[in-house]
Amino acid sequence: MGRPANGETAPKTKRRGETPLLPATFLKRGTYLPFTTSVLSYARLRRPTGGSLEILIPGLAGGAETYVIPYKVLPEVINLTVHDRALHEELAHLREISPSRIRQTANRVAMTGLGGPALAKRAKQERLADEEQPAMILLSLLRMAIGQLAPNHPGAKDLTERTIATAEGMKLARDALGGYAQSIGERGDKIYARLENWANRIAPVGSPDGNVAGYLMTLLVTLEGLAAELGKWLIQEPPETAEMAQRTVTAARGAAELARTHLKALDQMANNMAEPLRDFDNTEKKLKHHVEHMALMIDGWQRVIDMWNAARAGDRFLQRDTLEIFAQHLPILPEEAVGGQVEMWETLRQSQTRWGRTSQHRIDSDLDQDTKDKLSQFRKEP
Repeated sequence: MGRPANGETAPKTKRRGETPLLPATFLKRGTYLPFTTSVLSYARLRRPTGGSLEILIPGLAGGAETYVIPYKVLPEVINLTVHDRALHEELAHLREISPSRIRQTANRVAMTGLGGPALAKRAKQERLADEEQPAMILLSLLRMAIGQLAPNHPGAKDLTERTIATAEGMKLARDALGGYAQSIGERGDKIYARLENWANRIAPVGSPDGNVAGYLMTLLVTLEGLAAELGKWLIQEPPETAEMAQRTVTAARGAAELARTHLKALDQMANNMAEPLRDFDNTEKKLKHHVEHMALMIDGWQRVIDMWNAARAGDRFLQRDTLEIFAQHLPILPEEAVGGQVEMWETLRQSQTRWGRTSQHRIDSDLDQDTKDKLSQFRKEP
């Protein structure tokens, strides 16, 4: 296994014959798929090195194992919704498997209305934000760059995102950055172009000053809010439900904290732009790395958040049932990401297996015998 993401300490080595409780890498874990077919609520997609696409379906057979299905035969095994058939067909064309690529594809399918009006509405809102936010982020980056690199330029102190957006403000911004550009032997328009690329790269996160929140930042903050809410909610719960809630809180906080390490790295570059703008080829690689890994850390949590949001208005019985369902399938981080927290994530995985064996709310409870027989033909992973 390669070097752990973000410089974490290497995970502990498993003894021979010992069943691994965590996937070794993000590649092994796969990327969350927003299917609407209930048994595929927590399915993931992966492409093994040198291999073909595979669908991972966890939570079957009591939650202890994950079925590995060749991607192209999925519609022959599971009775998919119309939306999921369309999504399955579109995803087959993906060359790069990542949370952002799958989100883009899923939104494109959702906007057709095949998944219902609510899904279509959210997808359209996300697409509109995706189109508008890079330009807004660029204005913030321009203001920050001028403040750091040309603070004494005439009019620089009075520049805001709003004034930069005017023709006069944009000219002032380009002139102000021209001096820094000359100092490193570049043209002013090249610095502007680098800031444009910077804005596009971090658009999923948003602007470093917090004025624009990208979808990853929104998901991260919402995830932290879920952890805080469940931490209070569990106080009145019986022991088993309280344990499920507490482990959800621990997992959510653990994933959020790791995501924030990448957010911090992005902010550090934005708060000291001189060198990143000078060596921008290297900077682009770093921006891409941190945004992608931030997405990987919280990949799959949107399903949990949506389920809890739907149950929030209900009574305690509905909330307990909802918690029991998603607690069995909380997104598990791989060993390459968790560093010294391996034991915490392994304990969660052990608890999930136990809950799955005794739960009255399993995702495979509605499967007919024919589907179960088809699934039994495929290999399983721990």
